[in-house]
Amino acid sequence: MTVYGIQPTGYVRKPLNTILSEIEAQMVTEFGPGVIQTSQSPLGQINGLMADLIAEVWELAEAVYQENDPDQAEGVNLEILGRLRLLNRGAEDDAAFRRSITNQGRARIDLQDIARAVASIPGVVYSQVFSNDTAAIDENGLSPASVAVAVIGGDDEEIASTVRLYVVPGINTYGNVFVSTSIDGFCRTIGLVRPIIVPVTVVINVAVFKDQFGCPPPSPAAIKAALISDWEDTNINGKDVTNFTVRSLVEGRYPNVQVVTMTASRDGLPASSGADIGFIEMSQLLPDNVTVNVVA
Repeated sequence: MTVYGIQPTGYVRKPLNTILSEIEAQMVTEFGPGVIQTSQSPLGQINGLMADLIAEVWELAEAVYQENDPDQAEGVNLEILGRLRLLNRGAEDDAAFRRSITNQGRARIDLQDIARAVASIPGVVYSQVFSNDTAAIDENGLSPASVAVAVIGGDDEEIASTVRLYVVPGINTYGNVFVSTSIDGFCRTIGLVRPIIVPVTVVINVAVFKDQFGCPPPSPAAIKAALISDWEDTNINGKDVTNFTVRSLVEGRYPNVQVVTMTASRDGLPASSGADIGFIEMSQLLPDNVTVNVVA
């Protein structure tokens, strides 16, 4: 595979001496090892001319490639890239307009940008961003015009400093952990939701039958393992363990399994039809706490 052209590291231009060597090798292949192609010979002069022309094509291809990169494009080509982001140059020079295109030194404040930034912090294994854009306290307890960032793993100070870059002044941050941050001498306290892990005991009774293709149903152990795995994959803080949330996972995975009854309990309380999980909490289903029974 060629090491020149478009590569993971960018565009790699083929050097002139490599081009000339390849031409000379082709001449030997066509005319034999005795062909005279020294730099002063007629064929050597032709080889040099061809190599120069081919090198110019490589330079042109590199220039075309660079014009699609805002960090390398200049002039009109930079303005074309700017229009892709609905940006007009105005009075900005290339350097300033380039920073506008790439958002250099600027933080975007959409929820997905906060989520992406927090998720990329070393050690973070779970993160979720919530916002309350209304004028009243919402169902999660968030005050009006506030943001809550729920995180498991990572360093408190690093997470808080990252969140501060994306949450503008005047917007509250909700949490059960509060971290003081300082940027350029300005202090600001950032709230983080550090979910409290709550083990939940679940007992489900299921009816099983062959599917439409005649395939046998999964075993209770397989149903249990699938439920624990799917719950972990879809779980977020504040998600209640209810008949609906459990049944949707089990029956969604196995069309030949029907959840007949389900009970759940937490903190040693009596089993009931579900376990309520607070916004600053996160349920956990462990193998020792999940029972699957097959009923007739």
